[in-house]
Amino acid sequence: MIPQQIAQGLDLSGLRDIHLPPVPPLFPLPARFWIVSAVLAAVACAVVCGVKFARRQTARKYAEREIDRLEKRFSKNDYRLATEICLLMKRVAMMKHPETATATGAEWRAFLEKTVKKPVFKGAAGDIVENVMYIPADRFKGENVAALIVAAKEWIAENA
Repeated sequence: MIPQQIAQGLDLSGLRDIHLPPVPPLFPLPARFWIVSAVLAAVACAVVCGVKFARRQTARKYAEREIDRLEKRFSKNDYRLATEICLLMKRVAMMKHPETATATGAEWRAFLEKTVKKPVFKGAAGDIVENVMYIPADRFKGENVAALIVAAKEWIAENA
């Protein structure tokens, strides 16, 4: 049979076009989508902030405990105490400001003065920080190590 003959013999009047359902719109999305998205974003922000805060607190507590430990360990050797405190401050500074890795002498002192609110490095503590790493132990005058300890604790409290 020829296709025309087949088509003439069939009654196609009852057929209708196929209608597909409309494509669901992307916007506006349902309210529950926005609520869930907002909650997830808030949780993600809280987790990120919490982790940063915990790391900062951990670093600060470690540095403060380390100063206390250094004070006990080197109570009779002021030169070694001063150098170890300076190295500790350098490690703490490099966590937040990696560009300070090469800072030495006056540049290091200026950085410390710039990053602390109180002027704790303007006097004897600043002189120790600026020079202690570059002088021999016999030329070091240890009468101001207490000022360095106070200044280091203040600086660490603000910057760790």
